[in-house]
Amino acid sequence: MPSKNHPHIVIDARLYGPRHTGLGRYTKNLLIALTNLPEFDRYRFTLIIYPELKTEIKKDLGNKFEYHVTHIRHYTFAEQFFLPAILWSLQPSLVHFTHLDKPILYFGKSVVTVHDLIRHFSKGSDTTTRSPLLYWPKYWGYLLMSSFIIRFNHLIVPSDFWRNYIIDYYKVTPSRIVTTHEAVDPSIIAPRQKLSTPPQNYLLYTGNLYPHKNIEIVFKALQKLPSLKLKIICARDVFHERAVKLTSKLGLTKQVEFLGYVPDEEFINVYQKALALVHPAFLEGFSLTGLEAMSLGTPVIAANSSCLPEIYEKSVLYFDPKDPDELVKTIKRLQKSPTLRKKLISLGYSQVAKYSWTKTSTKTLSFYHQILTSRQ
Repeated sequence: MPSKNHPHIVIDARLYGPRHTGLGRYTKNLLIALTNLPEFDRYRFTLIIYPELKTEIKKDLGNKFEYHVTHIRHYTFAEQFFLPAILWSLQPSLVHFTHLDKPILYFGKSVVTVHDLIRHFSKGSDTTTRSPLLYWPKYWGYLLMSSFIIRFNHLIVPSDFWRNYIIDYYKVTPSRIVTTHEAVDPSIIAPRQKLSTPPQNYLLYTGNLYPHKNIEIVFKALQKLPSLKLKIICARDVFHERAVKLTSKLGLTKQVEFLGYVPDEEFINVYQKALALVHPAFLEGFSLTGLEAMSLGTPVIAANSSCLPEIYEKSVLYFDPKDPDELVKTIKRLQKSPTLRKKLISLGYSQVAKYSWTKTSTKTLSFYHQILTSRQ
């Protein structure tokens, strides 16, 4: 057990677990992987958590961490003014904020994970359900806060795409920012198997339907592929409703099926019977969606944009996310070639194997050490 003399690292784990979507999965998988590293015991770790998460977290992590329970919620004034006092009382050597939300009044040594800066590019009335009178003040506040956090902290990002953007845009010293690629959640990976039956005649899309996800280009492609269907796995929200209305407007109600939530026992089956997963987004932070599909033996058709070529490399078919005709040609190419589909499945398995939470946690812990021993 680490002693009081070990460097004390405090990690903000208030957004822990799948109920907090991608941020929660990142936090959970990082912490679990950290505990399995041989260097883990050289540090003393404390997690800041919400009371309702304590049972779940202790079940996953046991007594390998110390825990500080707080009711202070994210994105609140209490977080800005009272969380710094809690942090100072814990006397940390380093604090890790696991996403872009840090109290500006905490001036101790810290590192912030910036999962993406999509809101720098995707903005305006189409990207929100808020009134413009509320949206724009909040948006400019976000830009000001994010700029302050980025300029005055060490940073972790999930892809070199965002690392390069931050270095260029904010003039951040390269040594202050590190890329730690993420990985598929171990609970999602199915046993590798050979698919004996041909795929069914549908594409699959998984994720939210915000404007930057670019689902409209898939709808436009479907208009030119009337025999092909699209199944969408996404949460029901205002953007979901907008997509439903758009399919009606474009005459696609018989081709597009909104599945909503899919139980675990059906999830793998839906993936493995698809012709391919289509990933048309203009912007992503890391994009586990395609890697999750690959891990389940599903080929991927992806937009040639943002970090996707970096993460997927040569394991997918790419298309111009602004050109529906190119997407149509790519889909037809896959439809006509079972050999190409088998090749993509094999390449996908190999691509997924390049990423692991062990690698992510090892690089993260190494960055902790670098920060703790630096004079910056």
